[in-house]
Amino acid sequence: MARGKRRRNAPKREYEELDITRLRTSIPHVEIKRGIEFEVSQTAGSNAEEGKSWVCPVCVVLITPGVVHTVAWDTHRGVQSRRHFHNHCWKIFDGLLP
Repeated sequence: MARGKRRRNAPKREYEELDITRLRTSIPHVEIKRGIEFEVSQTAGSNAEEGKSWVCPVCVVLITPGVVHTVAWDTHRGVQSRRHFHNHCWKIFDGLLP
């Protein structure tokens, strides 16, 4: 049985190291709650300024950098309406921001 030709001078491929944080974040998408469109994505908050934290508008508990959470804003009001939610809190959020 004949062997296939081998590439002897084929360039070696360099592989990028797997970034777990990047895997845990989501592609931004739109969700509708009570007829309001929200731009939604997950983040680890790892790029936040030192000392930065957020307060979840549902449970009113602090979210610190490094904690995977959901970021969402009303697409009509714009990014200025952006809020940070615990993932579970986003699931139970009814769509009404203060």
